[in-house]
Formats: sequence, structure tokens, C-alpha cells
Amino acid sequence: MSTYKEIKGFKVQTLASDTAASIGSTGSWASGGALNTDRWSLSGAGIQTAAIAISGQNPDVTTVVEQYNGSAWSEITEINTARERAAAAGTSTATIFFGGYTGTAYTADTETWNGSAWTEGNNLNTARGGLGGAGSASTAALAFGGTTGSLTGVTEKYDGSSWTESGDLSVATESARGGGTSSAAFASGGKVPSVTADVETFNGTSWSEIAEINTARFAHGASGGQTSGLVYGGMTASTTATVNTESYDGSSWSEVNNMATARGYVGSGTESSQTSAIIFGGTTNGGTPGDTTATEEWTTTPAADFTKINLGQVYYNSGSNAFKVTNQAVPGGTWASGGNLNTASGDMAGFGIQTAAIAAGGTTGSGNYNNNSEQYNGSSWTATPNLNQPRRAGSGFGSSTAGIVATGQTTGGGTPAAVEQYNGSSWTEIADVNTGGRGAGASASGTSTAAIIFARAPAKTITESWNGSAWTEVSDLNTGRLLPGGAGVQTAAICMGGDTTGGGGTSTANTETWDGTSWTEVNNLNTARNGGASAGIQSSALYSSGQVATTNLKNEVEAWNGTSWTEVAEVATAKRKTIGAGSAVLALKMGGQPDSTSTEEWTVDVANSTITVS
Repeated sequence: MSTYKEIKGFKVQTLASDTAASIGSTGSWASGGALNTDRWSLSGAGIQTAAIAISGQNPDVTTVVEQYNGSAWSEITEINTARERAAAAGTSTATIFFGGYTGTAYTADTETWNGSAWTEGNNLNTARGGLGGAGSASTAALAFGGTTGSLTGVTEKYDGSSWTESGDLSVATESARGGGTSSAAFASGGKVPSVTADVETFNGTSWSEIAEINTARFAHGASGGQTSGLVYGGMTASTTATVNTESYDGSSWSEVNNMATARGYVGSGTESSQTSAIIFGGTTNGGTPGDTTATEEWTTTPAADFTKINLGQVYYNSGSNAFKVTNQAVPGGTWASGGNLNTASGDMAGFGIQTAAIAAGGTTGSGNYNNNSEQYNGSSWTATPNLNQPRRAGSGFGSSTAGIVATGQTTGGGTPAAVEQYNGSSWTEIADVNTGGRGAGASASGTSTAAIIFARAPAKTITESWNGSAWTEVSDLNTGRLLPGGAGVQTAAICMGGDTTGGGGTSTANTETWDGTSWTEVNNLNTARNGGASAGIQSSALYSSGQVATTNLKNEVEAWNGTSWTEVAEVATAKRKTIGAGSAVLALKMGGQPDSTSTEEWTVDVANSTITVS
């Protein structure tokens, strides 16, 4: 093989050139050396082989500092002011430590470490504890959020000598954690005051909301960069810790291998890459006792393995001088039966991932609209608090702990503009859409604070964007329709299929993509239909089942690779007005008409093969 051109039918790419590829799928946690002093609410900086653990509680606030050499911790010079729930940035020999709670008051105190001594520097402008921090350099750090006694979104940047206030977080939060630099950072999770899965990115001036993590948490570990983040551990409730680990590829979060010990209020490093990380200390139950000295180290295999890939592509790994080729030209997944819904329903709204989804509203018989809500945990459905308003054909997006159902149709034919938000325990009515109507599509992997909905009955082109507080009408679809499929985020969505007359008898195969400003027509579905189940993102989506007309139900499934649709394995049960959730490789299809309790799970096992270079 002398040139790339000899690999016929494939597009050769590197990891860097393919936006749908990300490293991290083969990562795992291993035990490291134990801290000398067990504590929680501590702070950390540095990398896996050279980290620093600062202050914390055991059970009182402490000034203890330890340094890690890759295998063992050693006590070094203590900080000047004891505190907990502070933040840190930099390396193990050039660290900045700021904010926190002294046991009696919130502090703005800032100290810097030069490898031998701690020096008090210029304070933060806002004294607070439970703040987040980012930055791999002690001379360029970021402080965000926290509590002053009440939640704050205040953000400050450090330039090596002083702190300057910058744009606030979109939502005031406490115990969020982040990574990146002072000009390109991310903030994840936190309490607002309920536990949240929100993620925001910082561009040096302002914050923008992006795809949420799958598991809402606070006081966790976080590291990596703005487009390659890693979050791990943390508290999912006041006394419940998690082992869950997630990686970010620039568009969505994927669950990867878990830690050995569930814990929150941890210290973690400031690694700039998601290929390695370190977590230390913390509490297993949210308090004392429960403190731990445990250290765990995250490492990815240094090979070209991907959490998400463009199937059928060839990749070049410069590290090993080898090509990798995917085994499948299209997603060769399979469908399996999942746990049944408790209430047979069709025409519901749904959102979430395969192991944590919500199905709400819908029909339970002709003309009988309901306000039921159920949550899926990967194997079974559990009834959750009801919607405030019974409705069918609403639009859903977000996560199982922070989601939204917008508009729909009520008994008697009403088309409410009402919108309800779910926080993991209850539904609350929030700002109405501008134009009500049933059967809109939605950017289902959008967040509860950043998404779009589009189309509506009878065959409207309307598109509305949601910023967390209000709806704004933006550019219309090219083709008006009812009951299309939808996937993606606020700035990158896809709309597929739908009914172009509003009567259920005329289906379209038309597909359009949204770039945050306008819709563009792209390659059509192979089978025209409406009322199918959709999942995924703009560059990798799945559309299953649906109807050509009310008496012509389909079990066809098609996968979108960013360019075209390919037919893949069919679902077992053909339904219309069914709903989907999850990604193009791990998806759900649930319910549908005739009213059904059926749940089916789609799974793609992706593997890479090595091509020997001759």
C-alpha cells in the first residue's frame, strides 16, 4: 500500500480531522497511592504523575497539603489559611488556591505555591465557597460560581497578579466542577439548588450552555479540555455518591468505565487531556464518617480506539504508524426487548438516554389524553410525578433529571402553548412557546436550557429556539410538516420525515439540517413516513418505525451518518406515533399506537481492525 488512494471506497482521516471521532473508549481506573490524611471538600491541581491535594475537612477544616509523585503522597508545607470547598489551578509546583469556607465565613483569600512556600496574593473580588476552578497554569486561572450564603454565577479571571470579573454563568450554581483554560473552559454539574446535569463552556468572555452530562452530580472530579472533557464521581444527592465517569467529544457526553469507589467532595487534577486523570480523597456518603484516602488514576489505551466514529472510515494513527478501519460500513446494530411501560400509551413525548429516559403524556385510548410520566433505568419503567396538564404529541428534550415537554394537544382538540420542565422529582410550568400545536419535532439531545422545536400541525414550518427562559422564533423549515423526527442540539439539529398535510395520509422522506441560523435540505430518508421514533445528533441519527398512512405502519429503521440514510435492522413491532431517546448507537423506541407498553433497545457494537502498512 503506497498511497491513501489505494484504499478504495474509504475516506482516510486522522483523529484530529474527524469531528465525529474521539479517543477514550478503552480508558479505565486503577488504584494509586493513598493520601496520608483522609479528608473531604479538598482541592487539587496538577497531573496524574505530579499532583497536589490541598486543605479540606477531617472533621474540622485543615491546612494540610500533600504532593503526589505518581505512586505516593508526601506532606509538604501547609497553606496559611485553613478552608474547605475552595478551588485550585496550575501544577503541583506552581499552584493557585482560592476562595473557600474557613468554618466560620466565606473567604476571598488567594494563595500561590512555588514548589517550596505558600504566598498570599490578591484576593478574589467575591468571597465564596463551593466554587469551581479551571486552568493548568497558576498565572491564568478561572473561578466560577459558588455560594456567598446564596448561589452566585460570578466568574473571575486571574492574570498572574489580580482577579477581574468576567461574564457570569448562565445559571447561578454551587459545587460545579470544570476544566480547560481561563479563556476556554467548561463547567459541569452543580446545585441550582437541585442537583443539575447542566454543562456550560467559556470563551474568555461569556458562558454558553452545551449538551448535558448523563448523570446529574455535584462536588465531583473534572479535567480535560473544552472539547475533550472528563467528569467522574461526585454526589447525586446529599448522601449518595456515584462512580459514574463520562467523556466529552465536542458534541455529546458518553459513559465510560466507572471508578472503583463512589465518592464526592473530591480533589482532582487539572489535566488538559481526557487521556489521563487523577481523583483523590472525598467522602463516600456526604459527610464524616465516610472520609477516604483512596486515589484512583484514569488512563486510556494509547491506541486509535474511538468512543464515536464515522462507520466505514479509515483512520491513521501516527503514534503506532498504523491504519484503523471500522468493521461496518453502516451501524450493524440489533434490537432487543426492554422493560414494558406501566401504561400502554402512544403519542407521548420522550427524552433522555437508553439507560435513563422519560416518557410523558400521550393517549390511553381514543380521545383519552393523559398526564402520566414514567422513567426508565435501563431495564424497567417507574411511575414518576404527573405532568400538570394532560396532553398528547408534545415535544420532549433534555435529560431524565432536567428535561422539557413543550406544547402538544389537549382533550377536545386544544393546542396549548404550555411548556413544563422536569427536575428529576416534579414538573413545573415555565414560559410558553409562541405558537402552540401538536406533533412538533425537537432537538431531543438538546438541554433543558438550550434547544429548538420545529414544525407542528397541520403542516407548519415554524421553528422556535429556547435559551432557558424564553422562546424566540427563528428561521423556518423549508417544508412544513407534522410529526417529524428530530435530533441534535440548539445549534446543530436534524429534522426527518413527517406528514405534509396534517391529516395523517401524506408522508414525506424530506430531511433538513439546522446550523443554528437556517435549515438546509439534505439527502432524504429511503422510506417516507411520519410519527416514527428518532434518536441521536445531527451527524449520527436513527429513525425507526412510523407510518406512511394510518393503516400502513412500518418497521423499517434507518441510520444517518451525516450525509445519507442507510436501512438497518428492523424493529420487532411496527408502530405509529412512537417515540425515541438516546443516541444512534444506544437508542430506545417506546410506546406507540395502537397504544402499547412495548420498549425496544437498539445497540451497536463498534470495533476497529488494523491494516498492516506495506
